Amino acid sequence: MRKMNLHALTNVALIAMAMFLASCGNTPQSPGVEYMPDMYRTPALEPYGGNSNYADSMEARTPAEGSIPRGYLPYGIPNSNEGYEMAGTLLKNPYLSNEEILAEGKAIYTKYCLHCHGKEGAGDGLTVTAGGHPPPPAYNSAALKALPEGKMFHTITYGKNLMGSHSSQLNVEERWKVIRYVQTLQNPEGEEAPVEAVEGSEEAPAEAAAMSDETAMNN
Repeated sequence: MRKMNLHALTNVALIAMAMFLASCGNTPQSPGVEYMPDMYRTPALEPYGGNSNYADSMEARTPAEGSIPRGYLPYGIPNSNEGYEMAGTLLKNPYLSNEEILAEGKAIYTKYCLHCHGKEGAGDGLTVTAGGHPPPPAYNSAALKALPEGKMFHTITYGKNLMGSHSSQLNVEERWKVIRYVQTLQNPEGEEAPVEAVEGSEEAPAEAAAMSDETAMNN
């Protein structure tokens, strides 16, 4: 009799435990048990761990021709002297020059530009003073003081002379914001450069300024 009672209690305990575990699911409809986990979640493969589904066994695949990264905007102005002049005429900064934008632009400048252009944009960064590299022109010099913002964007995108492309480091939005800060270094006396913002620029995304030739650039 005691054995029967013990057996019954064991069954009750197992049933109670099963009910408790079943109640721990994320959704009321979930039984708390996955009978075939692979049908729920595809096993993750390491990028360079090999994949028998492909003839070359490589898990990391080259993107399909013509595909672009998510969030990437093609820049349609060519990397040429003509494109440089075109950018100076067509491209306008979609961001107004205000405290918030200038603060963000200064943070970007400090990370990516200061080492060459210097704290005040005088071309005396550590790569020049300590590294012995040729100095870039000062932002308030005759060569750059009146440089159009479109040409700055073009230079950041493609690079120019000794300056390499920064398109992989700075997205479109960040390029325009750092340009707003650079404009304060172009005019350290407080003579602000003309601000020609795109209509609705306070909410306009950076791509609003991306135009080329006679038509708007691809978005």
